[in-house]
Amino acid sequence: MKPRLRCTISPAVILVCLAMMSRGDAASPHDVVSVTASNPVLHGLEVKTALDAERRWINFRGPKFYSAPQDVSQDGTPSYLNWYEIRKPPTEAVRTMKLSDAYSGSQSFSVMLGQPAFYLIPTQTIKDGPPAEVSESLDHFIAFRIANVDSLALPEPTPGKPAFVCLPAQQWHHEEHVAIKSPSKVLMVYEVEAKVSEGKVTTIDPFGLNSLKTGQKTFVYAEGKLVP
Repeated sequence: MKPRLRCTISPAVILVCLAMMSRGDAASPHDVVSVTASNPVLHGLEVKTALDAERRWINFRGPKFYSAPQDVSQDGTPSYLNWYEIRKPPTEAVRTMKLSDAYSGSQSFSVMLGQPAFYLIPTQTIKDGPPAEVSESLDHFIAFRIANVDSLALPEPTPGKPAFVCLPAQQWHHEEHVAIKSPSKVLMVYEVEAKVSEGKVTTIDPFGLNSLKTGQKTFVYAEGKLVP
């Protein structure tokens, strides 16, 4: 008589499988890598997010980070962003928002947002041939530091410690106005164990062509949405 095989599935494996299933057709998570720009930008303009009663002026410099999808083939039109550091951000009243992301699926959780830290601008990445197209649905974003998070409601597993929530932003620069395309979409940013990611990437955004020397991968973001 042949012996019967027994298969034991641990709760941890079940959690991982459920998390992957909940993502469905969501866009690939994006790596956020520190960069040193060959042509640093120091500039300012007006922005407005859902948290603002009116336009606000921000001064920024950079790029300080650059983000790209982990799996380019998973995105119809891959999204690339240059992250500019906001200089001397104003003191903000802590505000609470409820959201869900690619890791939580239908489960929502609350985060408390603090100061704005980065201004994220869609960018084109230049490799061989013409620059990559920019997704028509890709917004400009303001990354707010997370002051606190409802850890009991936060789903597991996640890539790391919650660090920022990026909210879509309207932008005014000279006579140009860029509207918000996806008002309910957010980017949930997690701090991960730093890994060396040395290399170079050439990008072009509204502030020109720039050669970026990459340093360390320090964050990962997943797309999410605001929950009423």
